[in-house]
Amino acid sequence: MAKVLKKSLLICTAAVVMCGALAPQAIAKSWVESGQASNQIEANLVKGGTLVLKSDTAFSEVRVVDSSVADIVVLSDKSFQLRGKDRGKTSVMIYDKQGRLTDVIEINVGYDIQSLKKSLYESFPKERIEVRKLADQIYMSGNVSSSRIADQAVKIAQAYGGENVTSGLTVRDSHQVMLEVRFVEANRSAIKELGVGLLIQQAGQFSMTSGVGTLGGAPAANALMQGVVGATSIDMSIHALEEKGVMRTLAEPNLISMSGETASFLAGGEFPIPVAGPNGEIAITYRQFGVGLSFTPLVLDDGIIHLKVSPEVSQLDTTNSVRVGGVEVPSLSIRRADTTIELRNGQSFAIAGLLQNTQSDRGVQVPWLGDIPILGTLFRSSRYKKNETELVIIVTPRLVQPVSDIRELATPLDGVRTPSEMEFFLNGKQDGGVSPSGSNTAKSSFQDMAKTSAPGGLSASYGHSIQ
Repeated sequence: MAKVLKKSLLICTAAVVMCGALAPQAIAKSWVESGQASNQIEANLVKGGTLVLKSDTAFSEVRVVDSSVADIVVLSDKSFQLRGKDRGKTSVMIYDKQGRLTDVIEINVGYDIQSLKKSLYESFPKERIEVRKLADQIYMSGNVSSSRIADQAVKIAQAYGGENVTSGLTVRDSHQVMLEVRFVEANRSAIKELGVGLLIQQAGQFSMTSGVGTLGGAPAANALMQGVVGATSIDMSIHALEEKGVMRTLAEPNLISMSGETASFLAGGEFPIPVAGPNGEIAITYRQFGVGLSFTPLVLDDGIIHLKVSPEVSQLDTTNSVRVGGVEVPSLSIRRADTTIELRNGQSFAIAGLLQNTQSDRGVQVPWLGDIPILGTLFRSSRYKKNETELVIIVTPRLVQPVSDIRELATPLDGVRTPSEMEFFLNGKQDGGVSPSGSNTAKSSFQDMAKTSAPGGLSASYGHSIQ
């Protein structure tokens, strides 16, 4: 139904190109004091939307001030079409056949709020999401059931408003996730060495030597044969060494984070690294090492926990250190994983594993003499080394809630008291056992829990004690 204005335009139809156009608001009539324009009206449309406007009188020319916001297509001497190109404001000038400015149309090209509301309702019919225009932004408010729905609603709104979307959505049931990570590593090594060391000296001066050094700082073997020929002394020794080692590593960092938020944890330290500074000066930077954990949980509607986790265990490695400017800088031995998985509350996943087996052989001999059959054994040494490494990283997420009473939590020191001087010096006790009830070192409620579970002390069980 067209609305007729005195010497104005008739808004007769609204065509939809992208998600539809907003229904035009009531046109406000105003007069220009200069008398150049008899009517000034306003029309609202969305980006990509169109409006067909008709006038009750003929016009000769229609001009748009900013063609980047909207453009026009003249249909006849009494009608034309407006199309919104980009968000913003502009004006359309209407001139009669005498060249006089008769009407000014203020064009507002904005967000398609109605279509956005419809899309959100179709995607999340059970959620309460409100959308409105706030200044130059699309503002979203309401209460949703999960962080995932809040993120998806923002992405839908960004399809209409780009980066000009502000979210005020809240989650009804906030979830807190505790992540348990276990680094388990076993390292086995075996080294064997067999050979003959030969040392020839003449008049106290070094002349010739063969063989290899000892392993692990072991003392040199005694000379098997010694002799003196004139001013020349000959020492011959046998190196028969064997070294075996087993190393086990276990790290269990635990960390709690809200659903949708990132948390990080580091238990370790920093070591200095010299670097070149300006004007040839030496600057010091620090690098972290230890047990680290960073993860971002997201609890989905069906109870599945979407988990992005980055655990790391690193330690100083002096065997591969380098010397810079007279300073020995150690390297780092690092075990790190970075992955994204999905699992339910209490389920475990081995996110990384390593099985490595290295083997090396090395022979050292005196040139030509070591190649002599049978007798060449006296002029060469052989070394055999084998190393096996097994590593696995296991993660377990758990949905947790805070306790209402601190007495429900027990710390590792609640059941331990400091030994007296007599217990420490005379009896050699490094802990005083379970604290008596009412002691100042721990609350009596914790002591009752400690007595009913396990005794305290350095020789008792260890780990988290949560009742």
